[in-house]
Amino acid sequence: MSTSSIPARPRMTSQDYQAFDALFALSSSIGSTDAGGLHRLTASAADKQMRDAFCLWLKQQGFSVHVDEIGNIFGLMTLVEGAPWILCGSHLDSQPQGGRFDGAYGVTGAAATIAALVRQLSEKPARNLAVVNWTNEEGARFQPSLTGSSVFTGALSLKHALACEDAEGVTLQAALRSIGYDGNALPPLPLAAYLELHVEQGPHLEQQQKQIGVVTETWAALKWQVTFRGEQNHTGPALMSRRRDALLAAALTIVAVRAEADRHGEVLHTSVGRLETAPNSPNVVTREATLFIEFRSVDEALLQQLRDSFSQQMQSIAQQTATDVSLDRAQFRPRQQLDNSLSQLALAQAEKLGFSAMPMRSVAGHDAISLSYHCPSALLFVPSVNGLSHNEREFTAEQDLHRGLDVLMAMLSELSLAPEAAE
Repeated sequence: MSTSSIPARPRMTSQDYQAFDALFALSSSIGSTDAGGLHRLTASAADKQMRDAFCLWLKQQGFSVHVDEIGNIFGLMTLVEGAPWILCGSHLDSQPQGGRFDGAYGVTGAAATIAALVRQLSEKPARNLAVVNWTNEEGARFQPSLTGSSVFTGALSLKHALACEDAEGVTLQAALRSIGYDGNALPPLPLAAYLELHVEQGPHLEQQQKQIGVVTETWAALKWQVTFRGEQNHTGPALMSRRRDALLAAALTIVAVRAEADRHGEVLHTSVGRLETAPNSPNVVTREATLFIEFRSVDEALLQQLRDSFSQQMQSIAQQTATDVSLDRAQFRPRQQLDNSLSQLALAQAEKLGFSAMPMRSVAGHDAISLSYHCPSALLFVPSVNGLSHNEREFTAEQDLHRGLDVLMAMLSELSLAPEAAE
């Protein structure tokens, strides 16, 4: 066979980029903030508006749409009856006053790329294609994070996920029902692979002057929800020596969490990203303070050590402040290797396209990590300006966004058209 008779692989065209740009701009406009960011919490009015717009777009492009019981939205392109699926996606929910690229790029980019690929197919593929919007990836309104993808893979039960409550006591089930996205069980969807596009949310690609990052492994994470309980009292006459101030205990704990990172250097990242207090009045000694603590490291042994040593520190803080402490929720996410064959394919396709690429680790959690326990998975990064994320000033240049689509298109083309590539 002459090389001239071999069909050219599909590629993104200028019209395809424009279709993506328009869909991404639509996403950026729903729940937008005055500072150019995004405030689109799970199952909020803005989330409903975005979900409605996304489902409409999918139907207009020829996808069949299915919403499962946890609210995940699947756009399905059935190309070969009975064949396994290549699933791509991310999430459309955001952090409070967050960025417009985090998550939304992966969903809109996957949808636009799959639509472009299907239009260009000139030979029968061996795989079906689908895009997904995972529910509550961020974990901002409901905990834990990665909810939708964890239910899909069986790592989290549907019952427990739907029972999660927000700060107002609203369950995820009730919230999804209120916006019309409490769906039905998904028919069997055997996956050959899962691919996810994402902005890096860190500075490494920019620092190394690379255009594409291919995640080969992730850091481990230890996440705690901890509550100190003291005694409510008047902030004026209550004797200082008699106070049982839960907020003081929380403050000492926050300082201790940061001290662990300072002690261990860059191998450990720590944070207390959320603090809830009661009664939360300026004239009342705090009776209860709940902290959301995170320790992240590539060193699982270090996290195991911290699990014991920091528990003892919190007990000491409770004793020092005459409060009681409880561990209300604990989650350990182990270090995870992503599929090597998909990582190598991504690096090879980036090189063919003339892009500079590098393998890298991800400190942040992503739906691709959930899926990696279920099927071969790949996670692709494009640069984030100044490494800033979960911030209204989060930004990735249009050209970098388009390069990510190019690599995704090349991978989808290879995996869908070559039967042996996704086995």
